[in-house]
Amino acid sequence: MSVHSTNFMVAKGILFAPCFVLLAACTAGNGQGLDANGQPISGNPSGNSDFQQIQDTVFTPICTQCHIGAGAPHGLRLDAANSYALLVNVASDEVPTLERVNPGNPDQSYLVQKIEGHAAVGGRMPLGQSPLPQDRIDLIRSWIAAGAQAASSAPGRLTVSSVIPGTRKLTVIFAGNVDASLAASGTFELRDGLDQPVPIASVVVPAGRPNVVELTTLRELAAGSYQLTVHGEGPVSLADPQGHVLDGDADGTPGGDFLMSFDVGAGASR
Repeated sequence: MSVHSTNFMVAKGILFAPCFVLLAACTAGNGQGLDANGQPISGNPSGNSDFQQIQDTVFTPICTQCHIGAGAPHGLRLDAANSYALLVNVASDEVPTLERVNPGNPDQSYLVQKIEGHAAVGGRMPLGQSPLPQDRIDLIRSWIAAGAQAASSAPGRLTVSSVIPGTRKLTVIFAGNVDASLAASGTFELRDGLDQPVPIASVVVPAGRPNVVELTTLRELAAGSYQLTVHGEGPVSLADPQGHVLDGDADGTPGGDFLMSFDVGAGASR
């Protein structure tokens, strides 16, 4: 079955449609990275953290030529809404004993092994292209060695960045960390096309991934339409560890539910 998101915006809540085959020339023969328009960067990129620089000069202009949306290889989406949550403390599909990014340990991070060309599986990334400029490799290594911190998010504001639906597991990615004690089936609600509740077996904040919530349904979803609600208002609301309530409708004010509709059809992955 295939999964298709059909309603990415309810009120002002935006769901970003989320290959790590790095395509196209990532150098222009001058050792620099590329900007969002594919042009060489002449100096150090601006950004409020190393990760933001990596996103702006590597992941967005190069990696998302392939690693984006439902067809991203190994489910690794490297657009700005998804990359951090799908890299840091996440096991590699190709070598499950290694994490894609192991904070504090670049040599044991599969991302580094792939871009340096000594991974146990597959070729060097970008596949069939010139290697990444050494300054970008060094930046990625130093970011991981320093703890692989996320880019700074708006203080005191918790929003939904992305939702990755499947037939048994839905991954909800937030701009900001969530209070794991509030991540429960009452905070997250799933209904089918007949407006009937779909039982949720578990709601988990994975270890080392505090801005991610994984929902597992009791049974595999049948073909049809579904709506996910993340509550930011009412008696049970999601909040960050400091108590800031979810800004579900992304209007800049805490409160409001996040709503997203999606379809499950033939050939969907779990």
